[in-house]
Amino acid sequence: MIRVVKGNFLSAGRGLLLAPGNGVVRADGLLTMGAGAAKALARAYPHLPRVFGRMARSEPRMGNWHLYGLLVIQVAPGLSAGLFQTKGDWRNQADLSLIAYSARRLAEWLRNNPGQEAHLAFPGVGLGGLEEEEVLGVLEPILGDLPVTLYKQ
Repeated sequence: MIRVVKGNFLSAGRGLLLAPGNGVVRADGLLTMGAGAAKALARAYPHLPRVFGRMARSEPRMGNWHLYGLLVIQVAPGLSAGLFQTKGDWRNQADLSLIAYSARRLAEWLRNNPGQEAHLAFPGVGLGGLEEEEVLGVLEPILGDLPVTLYKQ
């Protein structure tokens, strides 16, 4: 069962820190990370929008956005940061099928990185416009047996 706690995902300080993200790469090459948890992650690690923009561009293009599901880089020993894609375009509501795709990518990453745990700002809610129960209904079957903690503000 996925653990849900109150707090800030950035406070975990270890493992994989994940913010919900979108697939829009701006003309200057930066991935759009201008609001919510993604903005907090970009403030904590200012190089991430450029790195993630480069990574996203190597993934399939879906109109004006890129489909990546999960982007991860190591930012310090024992600490990685990433984006868990919930939207194509940042202007749109979060998409449950995209959340499922991203959850499958995260499950694969966790299985390939034993001993790691993911600390994820609750995806799809807030600026994503979805209800917690519907998001959990998608995440639980995919990530329920893995070390994942969701953080609610």
